[in-house]
Amino acid sequence: MSTTVPGLTSPAGRTIRRRVLPALVRTESLRLLRNPVPWLGLALSVWALWTTVPEPGEWPGSSYEGVTPTVAPLLFGISVAVATTFHRGRTEVAPAAPVQEARRALARLLAALPFLVVTAGFAALIGWREHDLGGLWLGMEPGRTTEAFHTVAELSQHVALGLVAVALGAALGRRVSRLAAVLPALFVLWFVAMTYWLFGARSVTPFSVIQVQPVPVPVGPPSTDPLSLPADWLLVGPPHTSGWDRQLVSESLAWWHDVWLLGLALLLLAVAWPSEGRRRLAAAGLVLAVLGVVGQQVVIP
Repeated sequence: MSTTVPGLTSPAGRTIRRRVLPALVRTESLRLLRNPVPWLGLALSVWALWTTVPEPGEWPGSSYEGVTPTVAPLLFGISVAVATTFHRGRTEVAPAAPVQEARRALARLLAALPFLVVTAGFAALIGWREHDLGGLWLGMEPGRTTEAFHTVAELSQHVALGLVAVALGAALGRRVSRLAAVLPALFVLWFVAMTYWLFGARSVTPFSVIQVQPVPVPVGPPSTDPLSLPADWLLVGPPHTSGWDRQLVSESLAWWHDVWLLGLALLLLAVAWPSEGRRRLAAAGLVLAVLGVVGQQVVIP
């Protein structure tokens, strides 16, 4: 007695293919969620967030600037987990395989989407923590506040960063031949090359990955009388700076930065993707990245 396997182009074959994708997503999701590295990264990020509090004598805005980069360990953990699962995609499947590599890559990507929920939860935790502290400090006398809170635009960056972390892990996992080389590369990228203070200059701030505000805007030399400036400005001056600066938080800058991050994520996914669909991802990513950078250049103070 023989068994006939339906062809992949037949109605029965198409039904099998539709059922395979959810099954692959479930399998990959379990693998990703069982990986301890993202959860260790989350624990380190929560610890870093809880230890970032305003302290007397700190650089004006130090605690406000220090909150956003606390997400770096979580992002590193997400990239490591995704790199591990995408590294298996380096093994080519046979041309006649029932599930082609593009569909497998899509399943791996969909399986990683719960990590975006984790980064959104961490952003919500930041908002709750800041309100629990009564706000953070910005500026110095006579222009100072002790009730500064990150805007929704700034907090939304964490979700976009989660997508970048997924895409970066996918790209390195898929294209680097040895998984052991991916881990130090991710460590350097998330904790060194993407460190926010490297992008403090106005000319490079739009290209930052983890973007930190406020943006310093020069308003006068050291001899400027701060009382002559508008009372609602958050100011920082000597001895912290060579002149008087205004510390400005721009929601528009933060929103355009999210667009830049989405473009960057698509460009990285294009690197990780099989040949089918790679050009469309790259084109969409390039458009969003350019729009994000141009938009930031227009609105940056």
